[in-house]
Amino acid sequence: MESINEIDIRHFKLTNGENVICYVQSSSEHAFIVERPAAVQVSPAGVWTFADWFPFSDKKVFKIMKRFVINHTEVVDETKESYIKYSCQDMVKENIESFEDYSDEINIDDTFEFDAEETKTIH
Repeated sequence: MESINEIDIRHFKLTNGENVICYVQSSSEHAFIVERPAAVQVSPAGVWTFADWFPFSDKKVFKIMKRFVINHTEVVDETKESYIKYSCQDMVKENIESFEDYSDEINIDDTFEFDAEETKTIH
């Protein structure tokens, strides 16, 4: 088993201004192959957080072209631990098979009646 300091988790600063942290599987002359990338965001209070880089995709492996990387560096062990916890949270969440599991509870044919009469609010 690898120790945490042997795992290649890197912080990338991209030309479009994005900050991404991810596990680097490999790299070639022109690209990095990365797994589970997370966008690094800072809150107004100055707290750093992670967010899904592609929130609407279930894909976990991506290619980052080197021409779009301003700089990159390996992160400290504390950040690696936080990133690993964040990136693996979907594995520990309650396992929901699919939306169809709840289809019995939802009836698309239900009709809703709205009040035909509008009430005016005067301020």
